Amino acid sequence: MKIYFILILTIASCSSNDKDSTKSLTYPSYGPEIEVTINNLSFDAMEPFISPNENFLFFNNLNDGINTKLYYATKVNDSTFNYVGELLGTNQTTPPHLDAVADLDANGNFYWTSTRNYPSELNNLFHGTFSSGSVNNIERVQGDFNMNTLGWLVMDHGISLDGQFLYYNNARFDDKNCQGPCETILGIAKKVNASTFNKLPNSPSILQNINNSNYIYYAPCISSDNLELYFTRYLKGTITSGTIFEICVSVRHDASEEFSNPKVLFSETILNLIEAPTLSVDKKKMYYHRKSSDTHKIMMRYRNTY
Repeated sequence: MKIYFILILTIASCSSNDKDSTKSLTYPSYGPEIEVTINNLSFDAMEPFISPNENFLFFNNLNDGINTKLYYATKVNDSTFNYVGELLGTNQTTPPHLDAVADLDANGNFYWTSTRNYPSELNNLFHGTFSSGSVNNIERVQGDFNMNTLGWLVMDHGISLDGQFLYYNNARFDDKNCQGPCETILGIAKKVNASTFNKLPNSPSILQNINNSNYIYYAPCISSDNLELYFTRYLKGTITSGTIFEICVSVRHDASEEFSNPKVLFSETILNLIEAPTLSVDKKKMYYHRKSSDTHKIMMRYRNTY
């Protein structure tokens, strides 16, 4: 998610094969920003994820790499939730630690990023079964999408609604030579069984219009129909007060096609950082977090109708 950078920034949801058809692609757009109220919450809220039934809003507190945990709130309305507490089963108890970036498919399979036992064990993506405010049957997610190389982490991830496809972000960290990730790449893996995903052979071609070595990528989110891929990016290099962070979307006509060139939906400097979009199943609402003064808050926008 250097690991410390992930904790601070984020740990964390085309063109078709016929190039001429890109003219007919429709990119989504969104209305004004609305601040989300989480009643009785007194700390930062980052990396939101709205559950498929929209009853739960998952998030983590400040990604400081010391005491980062997963929490959840229950829905009052689209922009108001009641804070409940920690998401039981997911959080480590001995600092320094990180448990963050919630994902949940329609079948109750919950995924998150954790630094537990790292670097003794290099696979840092976990899954379990979510029910009634807790996650059980916890295991590491195995598969060839894991680099299994010291310095490389699954920084972020996004699971498809049906649970069959994992959109992952491999990131290489080297504190001596890089500020934040040195390099990242987005990929797609397909489910083999409950605890294993393997890379799609055509993942590079599906994402060829997105992956660009000039950018750092993270926080992928795939829409419920698998036709819109959202993510955050910024230009590789030293991060300054003027560095621009962008929430982008790439689209496609069909789930078997490659994604289009990205469209920037929203952008801000690091001083007003925005990142980590998540979408409701009906695609009518987007949630993400924003840095506001000295805290991070969850925001939302409604999708514009056509």
